[in-house]
Amino acid sequence: MTDDSPSIRIRPDELRTVREAMRDLGSLLTSLEDGDVEKLVLTQRNRMRAVVVSLEHWSRVERALAARDIVERD
Repeated sequence: MTDDSPSIRIRPDELRTVREAMRDLGSLLTSLEDGDVEKLVLTQRNRMRAVVVSLEHWSRVERALAARDIVERD
């Protein structure tokens, strides 16, 4: 049997339930923008459901992926 669940490193301050995220969204977004946390991992029913990152971080990810695609095509 294989385990297809995602594996990421998570600091305790990056882990939130969906309910907490809904209640504290403004302050969580501020934490992302200020660089206090790199990402927020949202859980629901004890399962990781989503990862939230800042717009700047996502932009860097997209640029890195695009650059990798260009290198792989050459």
